[in-house]
Amino acid sequence: MCKLAHPFFEQQNFRVIAVRMRSAVQHRLLKKYCRAQKTIARLRAEEDKLKHAQQMLKKTTYDLGERVKELNCLYAISSIVENQANSLDDILRGTVDVIPGAWQYPDITCSRIVLDGRVVSTRNFLQTPWKQSQPIIVHGRAIGCLEVCYLAPRPEKDEGPFLKEERSLVNVLAERLGEIIERRQAQEALHNSETHTKALLDVIPDLMFQVDGTGTLLGFHEGRFAALRPRLQMLVGHSIMNLPDDSIVLPRRILDQAMTHVKRALAIGRAQVFEQYINLEGAGRDFEIRIVIIKENEVLGIVRDITFRKRLEKEIIEISGREQRRIGQDLHDSLCQQLAGIGFLCKALENRLAAGLPVAAAEATELVRHLDEAITLTRGFARGLNPVRLEAQGLLYALSELALTAEKFFGISCRFDYNEAVLIDDNSTATHLYRIVQEALNNAIKHGGATRVVISLRTDGKTHTLTVRDNGSGIPPVTGQGPGMGLNIMKYRASMIGATLDIKNHGEGGALVSCSFQGITEADPLSI
Repeated sequence: MCKLAHPFFEQQNFRVIAVRMRSAVQHRLLKKYCRAQKTIARLRAEEDKLKHAQQMLKKTTYDLGERVKELNCLYAISSIVENQANSLDDILRGTVDVIPGAWQYPDITCSRIVLDGRVVSTRNFLQTPWKQSQPIIVHGRAIGCLEVCYLAPRPEKDEGPFLKEERSLVNVLAERLGEIIERRQAQEALHNSETHTKALLDVIPDLMFQVDGTGTLLGFHEGRFAALRPRLQMLVGHSIMNLPDDSIVLPRRILDQAMTHVKRALAIGRAQVFEQYINLEGAGRDFEIRIVIIKENEVLGIVRDITFRKRLEKEIIEISGREQRRIGQDLHDSLCQQLAGIGFLCKALENRLAAGLPVAAAEATELVRHLDEAITLTRGFARGLNPVRLEAQGLLYALSELALTAEKFFGISCRFDYNEAVLIDDNSTATHLYRIVQEALNNAIKHGGATRVVISLRTDGKTHTLTVRDNGSGIPPVTGQGPGMGLNIMKYRASMIGATLDIKNHGEGGALVSCSFQGITEADPLSI
């Protein structure tokens, strides 16, 4: 049977239990408080890290934005440069316009490029204390500078108000501008060289081809052989020695001979020259082929049409032979006969003197007369062989005598006039000029039927012009083989002395031959 607890003891037990319970609660609360303090400290630390990360992110984002602006600037400049239609001025103008956008404060940024006295700047450019500058170097020489300025003060950074990255950018831009200018100068020089080379090639009438040691055609210039261009284009990159006969431009024998000279030139290192008669497009012509080495295992062949030169050489040889025969005939018919007569008179005089017979003065006078006639004939032959006297004024005398002789023998009006005396010390030059006038005078009389010829010499102190003007029928149109050999020889003589010859019909219907050359002008005119 249970006993009931005393109320006092029950109260005491309750108090003990309450104290114990309060102590346990306090302990738990303390533990929770400590945990809460730790959590708060951890959260504060994480908050600080987050704030620092946010600051770093903000700074990184700002820096990336600046780098993007710099990259955009470089890209924009590259795009301007790559546009081949832009001139150097266009590139400089575009560059100064895109530079401000790459700096921290584009609204107050201005830029300028100074290049060999040429200045290109933004419209708002103004020299201020807040400036970055970098020289522009071209071929190792400073030819200008790039300048970037702020128009208002800004907080101090790495270089005044500027970032160190902006210093790097202005250095890169200046270096880039130097490279652009060097490249543009090289391109311009190359273009000028190509234009000059093309102009030279356009006036070269020769066929030129480039081949290697195997006979592979590497390139060509057709010159006046435009009809061969389509076939030559098909042969480029192929060996001319391995093509079928119906594909080659020239006969096989000529190609074999050409390759022999190509291999010889490459073997001995010297140019090779040979001539060939080739039937080209139904017409036979003479050609000179010159093979020269241009680099290892490659040669340049030059094919020149020398048909006209061959004709001219042949005609000159024939003229020389005819002239020799004429001189021999003249000597035989005139001077030799005169000398034979003088010899007969001398023999008769010798016999009379040997016989002791008196000699009459009339006989001696007759002998002297024949000797004078022989001397006159000799002088005439000498004048024909060398019509111009050796002194500097000899051409003027010779042309005057030529005009008088033409009047005497052909019964025409022929005169020679000049405004100033032209002194020519070179007898060969003077002789060529005389022969040109002589040929023009003969043509006017024999072919043009002229009755009046004027030979004139005019000078402006530097250039002298010798003209032959007639009232004949003029020069007929060129047909067949071209102008006659007489006209060609006149042109040849002019080229020999560096003169310019012009042959045409004047307004009155006759012919006008003009020869312009250089010489020395005398102060006082010569009286003839």
